[in-house]
Amino acid sequence: MEAIPNNPPTNKLGSGLSEADVLAAVSKSGYPLQIMVANFLRPQFHVQEEWSYVDKDTHDLRTIDILAEKRLYDFTQEQPRVRPTLNLLLECKQSTLPYLFFLSSSKPWVPHFPVLAGLFRHTLVLITDDDASSWEFPMLHALGLDSHPFIAKEPEYCMSFTKCVRKGSDVELSGSESFHGLVLPILKAMHHFQIAASPPKTACYFDCHLAIGIGVLDAPMIGVRVSEQSHDLTLLPWVRVVRHETDEISGLQHWPRLFAIDIVHKDFLEDYLDKHVLPFAQEFSELTIKHQQVLATGEAFVTGMGKGKNSWHNIEQRLEPRKMSARVSRSKTIGKNIFRVLTRRKPINE
Repeated sequence: MEAIPNNPPTNKLGSGLSEADVLAAVSKSGYPLQIMVANFLRPQFHVQEEWSYVDKDTHDLRTIDILAEKRLYDFTQEQPRVRPTLNLLLECKQSTLPYLFFLSSSKPWVPHFPVLAGLFRHTLVLITDDDASSWEFPMLHALGLDSHPFIAKEPEYCMSFTKCVRKGSDVELSGSESFHGLVLPILKAMHHFQIAASPPKTACYFDCHLAIGIGVLDAPMIGVRVSEQSHDLTLLPWVRVVRHETDEISGLQHWPRLFAIDIVHKDFLEDYLDKHVLPFAQEFSELTIKHQQVLATGEAFVTGMGKGKNSWHNIEQRLEPRKMSARVSRSKTIGKNIFRVLTRRKPINE
């Protein structure tokens, strides 16, 4: 083992421990993978390794492997009121044994994936000119981004996954160990990130963070398709894991109960970012700057919302800053995210 010239003689390995032993321990750990992923991200992102967060359950200080940030606006130009930013929260794991993902037969609707942070609201309240109701939509839906291929078409979804472990000569499944070691730290880090990014009540300008939780695996990834006739196995490099949380989270408006994170093989990470995440983030950036006034207030006017369910589609093209005063009752219509407007006046442009 090499040593620098001023290394003291006592700084050496003890008897019974070889350089090969140390290298073997390093290779089995996740640190090399974390460093390689961080180095890969640095040309495009500001990278913070070992980003610390407060565990919402135990209140202990913990760390996630990487927090990466990329501005999605031109810092040298006039600053928009809402500044779009992409954030990746990554946890890295490696294993010689495979992870198994039990694939869903359908894709569940996860209205707040990716997570938005940094605004007063995470939904838009819409009023219209032909109905006395108001509607509340997730911002990504109102912007039309829930139909983007990154959300609507890709990738495979799963509600449960596990990891193979050896037990003697047999291979068994590890149960919930994978969730607690990979998914839970990402979810808790994202929860803390959303709180940390909350703007002060006096804010006029905002950083709108598009936050995606990602597990990076240096391990075989196998999708399991279960049917009555057989269980089919498929190697696949990208899976979206959906988890349901039952606890109410205080201090956050509309924090969803259905969460999603992406699990990506390390050798697919470049394709995942360049062909999927960054195109989605670019469209998010353009729409955020286009509708910055609407996102800053969390309120909008949309013409023709009362004509029926079909009028609730293609909202983005009709979004306008809200220009009518209204007093809203908090009693919701059963089965719909609709608030009743008690008083209003017409918009200035009507």
